[in-house]
Amino acid sequence: MNAWQIEHQCPQCGAPVLLDETDRLLDCKFCRTRLFLTAPEGFRYVLPPPADTTARELLFLPYWRLKGTSYDCRSSGIVSRFVDTSTLALNATGLPRSLGVRPQAMKLKFRAAGQAGRFLEPGAPCREVVRTAAAQAAGGDGPQEFIGETVSLIHTPVYFDKNALCDAILKRPLPLPADRAGALAALLDAPAHPTAAVRFLPAQCPRCGWDLEGERDSLVLTCRNCQSAWAGRDDGWEEVAFRVLPTAAAPVFYLPFWRMQARLDGLEMRTFADLIRFANLPRVVTPAFAAAPVHFWSPAFKINPAQFLRWARQLTAAQPDGEGAAKFPEASRHPVTLPLSEAGESIRVTLANLVPNKRQALPLLKEIRVTVEEARLIYHPFLVGRSELLHESLRLTLDRAALAYGSQL
Repeated sequence: MNAWQIEHQCPQCGAPVLLDETDRLLDCKFCRTRLFLTAPEGFRYVLPPPADTTARELLFLPYWRLKGTSYDCRSSGIVSRFVDTSTLALNATGLPRSLGVRPQAMKLKFRAAGQAGRFLEPGAPCREVVRTAAAQAAGGDGPQEFIGETVSLIHTPVYFDKNALCDAILKRPLPLPADRAGALAALLDAPAHPTAAVRFLPAQCPRCGWDLEGERDSLVLTCRNCQSAWAGRDDGWEEVAFRVLPTAAAPVFYLPFWRMQARLDGLEMRTFADLIRFANLPRVVTPAFAAAPVHFWSPAFKINPAQFLRWARQLTAAQPDGEGAAKFPEASRHPVTLPLSEAGESIRVTLANLVPNKRQALPLLKEIRVTVEEARLIYHPFLVGRSELLHESLRLTLDRAALAYGSQL
């Protein structure tokens, strides 16, 4: 899986910066500026036209790009599928249906305000693209979810040359239908897409002004000075509640997990006792379980689908203690690369993975509505082995290579 690369300029000093598609932290090596990237409606990219075409009147065609893992819950089990595709976002014939490998072969640029050319508006919203892809991947009677997906919009340049529509990058005509005049007129009449510029948040703690820490692909940055965690939003920073589970072992490596309380409309699932009965877990229902709220767990990092399902299932079934210190350890921590919104979408899949009688439960799970009411980021200590990590209390192992795989999702 080749990551896309984006060429940009440091907003502070103008120096060139090369970003990977998954990067959210811009770190300028020249002026030492560190900025967090956000985009109100998803990231918008442009395939830059050659310099000798800038004098032409360029038209930019929109393509939706979807990358992520689909989970299809069936009575035989959960089928996962990695999806990485681009699709034309216009209802037009004769135009290429996909960008192919072009985004991997070329360096993209963020779409900027005032950029020359006419950018066409997509004919369908991005959420419809996700729903369509999920429906195409579906094969069972249970819920289908995309978890950890990335949806972005890429514009590619074309221009008119006499009665032909030409690819501005390859400088050759595109195949149009027999009604060439009608096809060209439809493109000219298509509405223009408004600019949605990338926004930059200074990587400074909103509470104390200290420098925030994080990896290039971190979605949650941390402040060691006032012991706080922050997630970047379109309108600024939002504090994230967190805890670090205690350990006396060494060396350890901390992995982040989301612990969520959720309301499930259409299913009575408020206590741990409810989960035991629904999933037929090998536990005796006690008054303590009947009073304890049920927590749904999800990795807060991207990982291959089999490991994602395994850890979400095991932690949700075990209901481990999520209490600890609100203080970051000296030991290394894995970055948070899966947002809370995506973790919430995993709850129905986790329940489908837990329940033994899937044929009976899946139609019910397909109809329920999940609302995450409370969430906390919990760092779990893992003992460090030669090639694997061992969860200290659950004694479950995680192949360290799986983390490297997840960083490319």
